[in-house]
Amino acid sequence: MHSDKYLKIFRIFVALALVISLVLNFTFLSRLNQLEHQVNTVFNNQHNIISDVNGQTSHIQNVLNDIKEEQSWISGIDLDVNTNDFEDGQAEATFEWQVKELQNDSEVVFNYAYGDDSEEYTTLPAKELQQGLFQVKVPFEVDVEPLWEVSLETPDSNTKQEMTKKEMEEHHQNILKYYVSVSYDDMVKSGEIHTEPLGHLGTKDYGIVQTDIYMHKENVSIALISHNVNDSIVVEEAYLMMYKGETLIGEKEIESDDENNPPDQSVRLFNLNQVDRYEDMRLVIKVVYTNGETFKKEVY
Repeated sequence: MHSDKYLKIFRIFVALALVISLVLNFTFLSRLNQLEHQVNTVFNNQHNIISDVNGQTSHIQNVLNDIKEEQSWISGIDLDVNTNDFEDGQAEATFEWQVKELQNDSEVVFNYAYGDDSEEYTTLPAKELQQGLFQVKVPFEVDVEPLWEVSLETPDSNTKQEMTKKEMEEHHQNILKYYVSVSYDDMVKSGEIHTEPLGHLGTKDYGIVQTDIYMHKENVSIALISHNVNDSIVVEEAYLMMYKGETLIGEKEIESDDENNPPDQSVRLFNLNQVDRYEDMRLVIKVVYTNGETFKKEVY
């Protein structure tokens, strides 16, 4: 009798425990879903805030750029180069720009440096073409020759392409630096310094001569590629001049690869294989163009 009573009480207790457990689990899952929803909401809000901030920052930057452009006292400087006299190594660059809100009795000056004296600026008074629009013409010299690209591969190194100290100096000699200044009363305004490389202009007829040198342990191979820009002026012959120190000891023709040359004149290929190496070796490439002009380049 007592056992039935205890069994009934136990069953009631188990049932209540199950009900309480279900209620607690349901409540926990509900709160967990709410928390996940809140986290997703916070994440989405944060993402929206970041997007809004980025959008506003971009808009503000655009506005500032517009304001800066509107308030800039000088326009961009246009450059045009006259190449008609390039055969004599002479050229002329024309610069035009506009000065905004020009004061009365203002003096507008163009300052430029070219070649070895790249830090010593020459001053030219600008010519006013019309209200606020100015122009100057700057003469300069250009070396009319091909652009040489030389690469060297040795047994203990990968192919490399380097600019020697001499080439770096030549490169800097062909850079034009310039800026505009405006003065009135005791005030002087100077624009930004611009840099313009002009050496490449001298290659307009003679293109690029690419020379790949393969230095093996016992011999040397040469692959030469002429990239032409003028169909009527192309590399017709190429030679390897071999020196021992300062003494010329021989010259070999770098033969044209007629089988692989394209039908047009845009590219011409030349090859020379197995030239014996020797001590104190110095190599110079000589190319002859169809117009008779000859150019040389020390490559090793």
